[in-house]
Amino acid sequence: MFSFGKSVGALALAFSFTAPAFASPQDNTAVIALTEEMPSFDAYLSTAREGIVASRQIFDTLIERDLATGKYEASLATAWRRVDDRTWEFDLREGVKFHNGDPFTADDVVFTLSYYARPDSGARSANWLDWIERVEKVSDFKVRIIAKAPFPAALEFVSGSLSIFPKAYFEKVGQQAFGKQPVGTGPFKLQSARGNEYVLARNAAYFGGAKGQAKLERVTVRIIPDEATRIAEVIGGNVDWTWNISADQVPQLQAVPTVEAQFGSTLTIATILLDARGRASGENSPLKDVRVRQAINHAIDRKKIVETLLGGDGKQLATLCHPLQFGCDEAAAPQYDYNPAKARELLAQAGYPKGFKVSLSSFRDRPRAEAVKAYLAAVGIDANLEMLQSRASFSKWREGKLDLWYGDWGSSSMFDTSASLSAFFNFSPQDGFHDAEIRDIVQRADKALDENTRKAEYAKAIKLAAERAYFVPMHTIVVGYAADKRLAYRPSPDGIPRFYQIGWASK
Repeated sequence: MFSFGKSVGALALAFSFTAPAFASPQDNTAVIALTEEMPSFDAYLSTAREGIVASRQIFDTLIERDLATGKYEASLATAWRRVDDRTWEFDLREGVKFHNGDPFTADDVVFTLSYYARPDSGARSANWLDWIERVEKVSDFKVRIIAKAPFPAALEFVSGSLSIFPKAYFEKVGQQAFGKQPVGTGPFKLQSARGNEYVLARNAAYFGGAKGQAKLERVTVRIIPDEATRIAEVIGGNVDWTWNISADQVPQLQAVPTVEAQFGSTLTIATILLDARGRASGENSPLKDVRVRQAINHAIDRKKIVETLLGGDGKQLATLCHPLQFGCDEAAAPQYDYNPAKARELLAQAGYPKGFKVSLSSFRDRPRAEAVKAYLAAVGIDANLEMLQSRASFSKWREGKLDLWYGDWGSSSMFDTSASLSAFFNFSPQDGFHDAEIRDIVQRADKALDENTRKAEYAKAIKLAAERAYFVPMHTIVVGYAADKRLAYRPSPDGIPRFYQIGWASK
């Protein structure tokens, strides 16, 4: 393994000329390199981006969102209609089979959604399903999803995150075994999984639907956490596609004639969550004081981080949602300028003129995390930074073991503020604030059928959350990709790669 630094361009170019062992498209297969291990293929338990990516290939949802038009398209359901303010009815596609040959019916839909809507199911993102009161079978190929209250974002959640599992197989093997040997209806099926590698084989019997048939016969997914190794493997032709390439590496990789390196925008946002409840440091935690939280907002030069470390078309954020999400009114949020003097003044007013120590966890992009650590140190806050994989890092936040969490939230690529802001003000384990007033406001917004009412309520919540400084809104996430030019990959607008759409140019 060699270490890439400022001279990556020269090293990459030299490597491309001396080791041209490029993968061949002749067998219509590809090797993909992802960055994090997945403890489970269960779409509801593995919410790290790698888990969401795998679930999109193996499983199907009832409907799919067309990213070009914004309209919903048929998948496991062929038609859908609103029965009343709380009920959606879906006509299911007949003749679909799971990868193990089991026929798909309404029983599978009722079972999956009912199982994971239970609080004891272990579902990592409760807001995906906690709006559901019950799921009813109308006939073998018709179901109804009944919400606890009017929920205008229902179709967005159904299309974005609610994969359907086979009832009989799941009950036979159990949840843990299912996570290791999943069975879905998707365009790819799991052929094998061992260590840091798994293989997806084309599902020749796939029904098509919105996703269409997979173009590749087989995809081998290798987990390679180290960026330098992934870059070397792409240049050497042993890997055909990878992502999470650092901003400074993309322009240099563009000099390699056989590699296409590019940035892609996503619906993922980066934020620093502040433990206002004092879970990690106890009753006397400095973060329980709003002045301290406001000081942290003033201490970090977010504009400089975006300009120097982010790359692509990433932009600074004002609140805990993406500007493309319905209801994300950034103008409602009071702004915190970069003002270290103001930060030190607020800390002194709160009784911390000499600062204090905090725990900080982040993942993937060390330079950005270290920049935050340095900005905090400049105003007297000593942050003990721990870099972890995303699942481990977010787990520490959920378990109340962190003062600050600098991480990404992808909303499962759903275009609605109920998938972002509401997910952190709901008194769930990931809610580090427990602000009942804001919780009630976002719940009203989530349930309001009138769009103007929803927007107004979200704006109220955004304003209060910013004033109370429960988080530091950082920036949108821009992903760096590198691939064999013959794959002609184009990033998806929602940041989720769809391997079933990738194919060799010669095919």
